[in-house]
Amino acid sequence: MNAMTSRQKKALETREKLLKVSLDLFNKHGFEHVSVEQITKACQVSKGTFYTHFPSKYDVILEKFKELDSFYGSVEKNIDRTLPPSEKILMLYQEQMKYLTHVVGKDLLRTVYTAAMTNQVEQDHYLINPQRLIFQMINAYIEEGIQLGEFRQDLEVGQIQTIIQRCMRANVYDWLIHNEDFDLSAEMAQFTAVVLDGLKVKK
Repeated sequence: MNAMTSRQKKALETREKLLKVSLDLFNKHGFEHVSVEQITKACQVSKGTFYTHFPSKYDVILEKFKELDSFYGSVEKNIDRTLPPSEKILMLYQEQMKYLTHVVGKDLLRTVYTAAMTNQVEQDHYLINPQRLIFQMINAYIEEGIQLGEFRQDLEVGQIQTIIQRCMRANVYDWLIHNEDFDLSAEMAQFTAVVLDGLKVKK
């Protein structure tokens, strides 16, 4: 693999600086109150430089948040394939909540949720994008659960996934508005287990 040139290193450093400064400003002032001009002034670069690295300020958030999907890929490899599909979903969410708590943190999540509620985000928000790896994984577990007779067959895969997604977002939202005594992993496990129980075939 060829080593980076000094120009490539400089470009990477600029990108990282734009990313960090943007997120800091979003956390401090709120996503909707920060302009690209404010970001570039703080970084002492031109607007053209910003748009070379990010199509919009929303894409700054996406860039950081996409790290999650790499994490989900590693989690998937460690999930026991012999577990019931509902247990796989619980395990996936458990690992996700640990990652959000200890790696991503509340500040970035607040920024992401705030951005999702502004009219400045025209495309489908990352939080509900069906192409995300986590949703593809959950879809596969749901389909498996239906085939194995664990999940109800009167609901479509998409309907079940929507319900399960809302569990995740509801718990994360509660975590963001509560103080530090809110245990995201524990609350998620309890809440999602109850919901999944309602989606199972009654025997």
